Amino acid sequence: METSSIITTHLRGSRYVSTLTLVRVQLDQTGSYTATASNDDDIEEVIFYLQVQAPPRITSLSEVGTNGVLCVSEGSPPPSFTWYTCHSSQRCSNLSGGWTSLSAASEGVTVQQNITQGKEGGITKVHSLLSLQALSSLSAVRCEAKNSAGRRARDLRILSNSLLSQVTVLSAVLVLVVIAIIFLILLIVLWRKKPRYEVRWKVIESVSPDGTQYTYLDPAHLPYCEGWEVPRDHIVLGQVLGSGAFGCVVEATVSGLIHSHSTTKTAVKMVKQRSDAVPSLMSELKVLVHLGPHLNVVNLLGACTRGGPVYLITEFCRHGDLVNYLQRNKHTFLHRDTVNGDSDGGYMDMTKEENVQYVAMKELSYADIQPDVYETPFTPTDQQEASSLLLSDSPQLSLSDLIGFSYQISQAMDFLSSRKCVHRDLAARNVLVCEGKLVKVCDFGLARDLLKDQNYIARGTSFLPLKWMSPESIFQNIYSSQSDVWSYGVLLWEIFSLGSSPYPNLPMTQEFYSALKRGYRMNPPEHASLDMYDLMRRCWEEQPQTRPTFSSLVVTVGNMLSDDYKQRYLQLTEDFLKGENPAVVRSRWSSSRTAEDQTDRQTHTHGSGPAPQVGVQLSEADPVEAGSSHSPYIISIGDVTIESDGTALDADRYEG
Repeated sequence: METSSIITTHLRGSRYVSTLTLVRVQLDQTGSYTATASNDDDIEEVIFYLQVQAPPRITSLSEVGTNGVLCVSEGSPPPSFTWYTCHSSQRCSNLSGGWTSLSAASEGVTVQQNITQGKEGGITKVHSLLSLQALSSLSAVRCEAKNSAGRRARDLRILSNSLLSQVTVLSAVLVLVVIAIIFLILLIVLWRKKPRYEVRWKVIESVSPDGTQYTYLDPAHLPYCEGWEVPRDHIVLGQVLGSGAFGCVVEATVSGLIHSHSTTKTAVKMVKQRSDAVPSLMSELKVLVHLGPHLNVVNLLGACTRGGPVYLITEFCRHGDLVNYLQRNKHTFLHRDTVNGDSDGGYMDMTKEENVQYVAMKELSYADIQPDVYETPFTPTDQQEASSLLLSDSPQLSLSDLIGFSYQISQAMDFLSSRKCVHRDLAARNVLVCEGKLVKVCDFGLARDLLKDQNYIARGTSFLPLKWMSPESIFQNIYSSQSDVWSYGVLLWEIFSLGSSPYPNLPMTQEFYSALKRGYRMNPPEHASLDMYDLMRRCWEEQPQTRPTFSSLVVTVGNMLSDDYKQRYLQLTEDFLKGENPAVVRSRWSSSRTAEDQTDRQTHTHGSGPAPQVGVQLSEADPVEAGSSHSPYIISIGDVTIESDGTALDADRYEG
C-alpha cells in the first residue's frame, strides 16, 4: 500500500506547485525533507523538518523505596509530568475530586526527571521520580503525562505500613494454613494406607455357584453371650508373652473359671491404649465364641468387655510357637525312624524352656490384686490322670513327633473347615505348643510386630504372609478352606525342615510371583519322607479343587502314625470333653445361657395364654472313627434340643 505521493501542478507561465502527501504518517517518518526545483539555468533547494507527534504512554508506575514513586512515560514530543495525591480512599476513585496537584516547590516534595532521547525525531522516554516524605500517609498517587498530542494518567494505591504489615501477616497465615491442609491431607492418605490389625480368621457365609466368589460373615453380626464375661478383679496380669504394633499377649492367672475355688493360668490378649484395633479384637472374640472349643485350637476361656480395656482370655501354651520350639530342639532330633518305636538317650532337659526372658509391661495399668488371695492353680492331683494328658513325655524330638504335629494341625483345620471358618494365616508361627507335645492352632498376629516381621508384606492396609498364601489368594484375593490347604502344605515343609523359612532361595520380589505363576514348588525338606513330600505337592496343586480336603488329610497323615499314638490322641480328646477344662465348662455355661434366652424369646413370642412347655437338653457327640467325613474330634458341647408342644428342634452346632 502506498504511504506517500508527489503531485506537481502547472499553474501559469513559469509557475509550478509540487505537493508531497504522506498517508498514515509513522514515527519513523520524522526528519528533514529536501524539495529541489531546477531548470536549464539554475537549481534551488528548500529543506524543511517534519515532526511526527505521538501521545504519551505510561509504561510503568511503582513505588521505589519507602518514600519514592517512579513514573516512566514515552511520547513525541517528550511528555511533561504532573503529580497528584489523594488522602481519602473513598474519594480517590473520582477522576478529579479528592486529588491535589503537587509541585517541586511544595514542602517535602522532590521531583527528579531524566530524559532518554530516542532516534532523531523518534519516541522519547522520560523518567520522573517523586520523593515524598509523607508518602505512607497517602491513599493514592497519580502520575499524569502530557504533550501536544495528548495526555495519559495512571493511579497507584499506597499501602500504609500498618496495612502492609497486616497483609504480610495475613499472607503468612494463609501460607501456613495451606501447608497445614496439605499436611493433613497427606496424613489422612497415609493413615488410610497404614496397615491395620485385622482378624485373619473369616467365617464363610455363602459361595457362588462357580466357587470363585466368597461372601464372608461380618463378625460384628455374630452373637456374644454374656456368660463369657469374667469379673475384672478375678484377673491377675503377669509378664508379657508377646508384643506387637497393635497389642500384646500377657500371662495371667484367673480365678473362678471352673468353680469358685479354682485358679487357671491363662494368656490374655489386649490392644494397646488409644489403639484402633479394639473392634478387631471384639471380632476375634465373637469368632472364637462362634467356633466353640476344640482340643487343637487355642480356646477361648472368657473375656472382659466392660469397665476398662477389652481382655480376651485364652488358653496358656507353655512352650510358645512351633517355629521356635522346633529351632530350639532341632539338635535333639532323632535321625532315624521312630514312628513305631520308643527312643532314649541323652538329650536336652526340656525344663530349660522355662528360661524365657520376658519384657516388663510398663505401658499398661493393672488392678491392684494380691495373688495370695487365690489358691494355687488348679491341676489334677492324680498322677495317672496327669500322665494321660500327655501325647509324649519324651524330652527329645522324633520323626513321630513331627508327624504327630502335622496330624493334630490337620484335626484343628478340619474342625475350622467344618465351622466354615477360613484361617488365612496358617503357619508354624501361629501354632502353639503345650505340655506333652500337644499343639494348638491360633492367630498370634496381635502380639507380633508385623512392621518388622519379614514373613509379612504390607499391601494396602493389610500385612500378608505371601510365602504361605496360595496363588488364588495372592493374585485373585480368594480365600477358602482349599487356600488353607495350600498353607498347610507350607506348614508341613516348615515342620519337616525343623523350623526353616519357606522358599529359602527365592527373594520376595517380582521373581517370587513369577516363580509361582510358572509352577515353581519347593524341594523336599531334609526330614520328609517321599510320602510326606508327595502330600505337600498335592497341597500345592494349582487348582484349589484338586487339592485334598482337611478331612482326607486327617486320614492320610493318620495312616503315617502308629496305632498307639492315635489311641493316646483319642483318649486325650475324650478327657478333654469329659474333664474340667475351662474352655469346655464355660462353653457349656454359654450354651445353657443361650438356650435359656431362646426359651425366653419363644415365651414372649407366644404372647398371652398358657406358656408352652420348653425343655433344654445339653448333649455331647459320641466320637466316631477317624477318617469319616466329619472330624471325630469336633467337640459338640452344648448342643441344644428344644422341645415345644411335642416338637423336637435339633440344633447341630457344627453341621455345615
